[in-house]
Amino acid sequence: MTHKGTNVRTIAETPEMARLIDVITSWHAHVPETIERISSVAVTAISADPRSLEAQMEEVVFEVLNSTHKFAGAGIVSVHPTVLARSRSLLWWVTQRENSRVEPLPLDADLTELGTYQAGLEDIEWYRVPAATGRPHMTGPFVDYMCTDQFAFTFTVPLKISGEFYGVAGIDMTVRSLEEEIESLLEDVSPDAILLSNTDLVAISLDPQFATGSRLKSEQLEAYDLTLVPGTLLSIAAPR
Repeated sequence: MTHKGTNVRTIAETPEMARLIDVITSWHAHVPETIERISSVAVTAISADPRSLEAQMEEVVFEVLNSTHKFAGAGIVSVHPTVLARSRSLLWWVTQRENSRVEPLPLDADLTELGTYQAGLEDIEWYRVPAATGRPHMTGPFVDYMCTDQFAFTFTVPLKISGEFYGVAGIDMTVRSLEEEIESLLEDVSPDAILLSNTDLVAISLDPQFATGSRLKSEQLEAYDLTLVPGTLLSIAAPR
């Protein structure tokens, strides 16, 4: 499937492109169902007894983070009065590996940026977009100083109860976890191929002039054919 726009053109899918798309799709495959699982536990706990929210979130997040090395963090963020009256606003854990097992570490809002920007969550993309659209969203890549201290993608979905927005549930995945799987496959497509997020944000680039997290201008995109990775907001840019 090839993304079409005024600055791109359709290209034939090659075996190299097909293999690359398959690996990216596999990397992303469990994201929707995993976030839905976290969201479902949160909604059930908030609806029944918000005092049980933290314990139930800890249980499901520990299971999620131990299920695969791909997830670097997971949890929920909520500043809804119902949640704040009985729980913490930030119920999020990050991976901390001990031997072969992951020991999730809880984040403390007072020790992270969240403690200073709670009143401005509407300005934070991973919170603002699901709140405004009611739809899942992928943010990044960005340097996730709050959680991983690495370039990461944050996938979030809105938490809604009876149509009311309560916050977001989400997971973090590092760019490195994807780069390790696709770097050689990306090179098979083109020595200067780029993996883009949301059509113009650089996630992984074989071209040294484009750094992770930088944004390509429309005139720069004119030099590439973009192929959308189905089911994701990622696309592969190959020089024409």
